[in-house]
Amino acid sequence: MSHSFSCRCLSLAIILTLTPSLLTDATATETVSEKQLTASLLKAGKNRTEIQKALDQAPTDQKPGMRFLVAYMPERDLKSLTATFLLDQTRYAYKAWRAAAWTEQVPEAVFFNDVLPYASINERRDNWRADFYKRFAPVVEKAKTPGEAATLLNRTIFGKVKVRYSTGRPKADQSPYESIESGLASCTGLSVLLIDACRAVGVPARFVGTPLWADGSGNHSWIEVYHKGDWHFTGAAEPTGNQLDRAWFLGRASKALADHPRHAIFATSYKPTGHSFPMVWLPKATFVHAVNVTSRYLPRKSSPAGPDPAVSATALKSLTTWLKQVRDKRPPLHKQDFAKAALTKPDSAKAKNLLWADHVKMIRADRAAEMKARVLTHGNHKMPFHYTIYGKKPKNGRSLYISLHGGGGTTKAVNDGQWNNQKRLYKPAEGVYLAPRAPTNTWNLWHQGHIDPLFDRLIENLIVFEDVDPDRVYLMGYSAGGDGVYQVAPRMADRLAAAAMMAGHPNDSTPHSLRNIGFTIHMGGKDSAYNRNKVAASWGQQLDALRKADPKGYPHLVKIYPNKGHWMDRLDAAAVPWMAKFRRNLHPERIVWRQDDVTHSRFYWLAVDAKNRKGRSTLIASRKGQTIQIETSPVKRLTIRLDDSMLDLDKPIRIQSGKLKLHEAVVPRTLAALSTTLQERGDPNGVFTAEVSIEWPEPDSKKATAKK
Repeated sequence: MSHSFSCRCLSLAIILTLTPSLLTDATATETVSEKQLTASLLKAGKNRTEIQKALDQAPTDQKPGMRFLVAYMPERDLKSLTATFLLDQTRYAYKAWRAAAWTEQVPEAVFFNDVLPYASINERRDNWRADFYKRFAPVVEKAKTPGEAATLLNRTIFGKVKVRYSTGRPKADQSPYESIESGLASCTGLSVLLIDACRAVGVPARFVGTPLWADGSGNHSWIEVYHKGDWHFTGAAEPTGNQLDRAWFLGRASKALADHPRHAIFATSYKPTGHSFPMVWLPKATFVHAVNVTSRYLPRKSSPAGPDPAVSATALKSLTTWLKQVRDKRPPLHKQDFAKAALTKPDSAKAKNLLWADHVKMIRADRAAEMKARVLTHGNHKMPFHYTIYGKKPKNGRSLYISLHGGGGTTKAVNDGQWNNQKRLYKPAEGVYLAPRAPTNTWNLWHQGHIDPLFDRLIENLIVFEDVDPDRVYLMGYSAGGDGVYQVAPRMADRLAAAAMMAGHPNDSTPHSLRNIGFTIHMGGKDSAYNRNKVAASWGQQLDALRKADPKGYPHLVKIYPNKGHWMDRLDAAAVPWMAKFRRNLHPERIVWRQDDVTHSRFYWLAVDAKNRKGRSTLIASRKGQTIQIETSPVKRLTIRLDDSMLDLDKPIRIQSGKLKLHEAVVPRTLAALSTTLQERGDPNGVFTAEVSIEWPEPDSKKATAKK
């Protein structure tokens, strides 16, 4: 996405409705008066000699075009362009137009305004036309129409000049040679390059864009080409570039607001229109003229419902091409324009499989050494681990039991001994039984901030290397390990099916986030150190109360063994088969997300950015049918993740907070959502196909905004 447009409020003067008079002018013969030329020559100042020379030396059959250029030339160009530049541009513009198979399809007025001009916006004035004619005329030699030629160029030129989309480009408003020199361009630079390639071979083309999509999700630039008597759009170097009037951004463009200076869609015009194109990187500039073309992009009654299958198929093909690149040479997938295209349900499933296969290949290559060594690293912390596999592997993969040892604030030798005991403490009937060694020897060895990412990596690795079913991951721990379960299970509940706490203490944790997993407590009735027995009973009461208030949540089992102390003589082993009955539900109908002091960015189908990761805060959301209700929210911005198992993604989705409507529209399936959610967790069942971010309005605002 280009930063060519800003969110700043623009003058209402740029608003212009596309009227029949403008369409009529497009086919009228252009005439320029001597008065207009005299005025331009005066503006040229010290450069007047060059401009006059261009007028005088233009061949007779090219004089009308030269007069047009000079009459409507921006003052900054009148003062700087040379006669040689203008004569070269004009000569090759006429040559290309007259040589094209579609000459008779392009009126002279359209030629003047959209083939002859040497620039689109405020880019550096490169003398590209002769060079581009030689490079690209062979590409379109068999084309019969401007539209056919434009699509051929769009599919071909970027590979030829080795320019690709990247937000890392030097600047947004690059000239064609600046883009070629860097090899990178934003959608603005790519559009300028494609327009110049089109014009170089006689195809009328113009720059189009919006300062800000109406849903607040960003901005974009693309081009329009004149074909069969009207203007048709295409995205430069985008997956739909092999066809006109196909684009990933159609859904967003269809919500444009023609009468809003920030949310309308504008096309450039060399000839003045009385309105300026919104170049917010030059906010006071008025020398690029504009036509409001919003109406071209608004929905029509005959528009088919759901994603465009052709756009979706092209995005999938682009993904395949992207995956063929060397991994460390790939640009970020979620930033590619084709990753924003709306996918059909079948194509999203295919894309997920492709991305997962690629992820597995990466994990096997990059993490084989750490799995062989049985040691994970996070920052300065190392976590050794040991595991044993029991039973026959089920069809959907093995279970994984992560079993945390006791010890805590003592010597390394004591904690090592506790780890060795934990390795053989429990034996599930089936599954991978894994005992990690805590990275530290502190009292809180299992609930410090580095534990969560280490467990995430551990689960991600075991899914690939031991075919673990990500919906059958269980957490358990004894003594100090039980402390860890009390703390980590609520924080990581969306990675777990169930958890078992044995002989531990919760410290400051709470059970609220456990709504959607099984949770069992096993405690000796005589285990009075730190009031473990009383606290365990209290947690049982809290879970009972939560279950009563929310009958579909908080499945739990609390076992207090009256005659047992800290050691329960393995009676607690009953927790293992109890947990095994549970499978994770990653798409629960209701979520209670209570952040701990160690905060997370996602929980089930909710996500927050860094600014909204608030410790000790509670967010509650629920879903029913096509409606998502935010019951309680301490954050200002929230992302909702979605997939087809939750609701119908081809129909509008309503998100509300109380009576406040935060969003009501279709949320498209995209490669960006698939890629982002896969990279976050490396969990094939934790991949979401769509997402929408909502923001609560300020107190004096009447509307919330949504970003897809």
